[in-house]
Amino acid sequence: MLIPSVLDSTLAPPGQHVASLFVQHVAPKLPGDRSWEDPGEKQRFAEVVVETVTRHAPNFRPSILGMQLLSPLDLERRFGLVDGDIFHGQLSLDQLFSARPVLGFADYRMPVEGLYLCGSGAHPGGGVTGLPGRNAAREIARDLKGWF
Repeated sequence: MLIPSVLDSTLAPPGQHVASLFVQHVAPKLPGDRSWEDPGEKQRFAEVVVETVTRHAPNFRPSILGMQLLSPLDLERRFGLVDGDIFHGQLSLDQLFSARPVLGFADYRMPVEGLYLCGSGAHPGGGVTGLPGRNAAREIARDLKGWF
């Protein structure tokens, strides 16, 4: 949970705050005939999240004036994130170390000469660390040494 209005008071009226809750590992496809298309599914999930936070911060629920809910389906449609996955491939065992993005291409070099993968889809992936870019830049520098 982030509360950016703690640092920027212009985000909310005096005495109020804006909170952003990012919930990871939400099923992109719901079981059975359930779907994120159903607004009730988002509401039910939001209730679980709000109840969980309220157990640890009892004044949380009564302080909510409004909310925006984005399901995995919403994230896919709005931002092009497949299955709503912000990490460009879930960080599961088949997407770590030498298997990220796929076996044979974990060294940041792609099949097209001079093309390097440097975003969240590369190892170590996910988040906004800059590490995939740093690692790709290191490999590019190694490759360029042969040019001089």
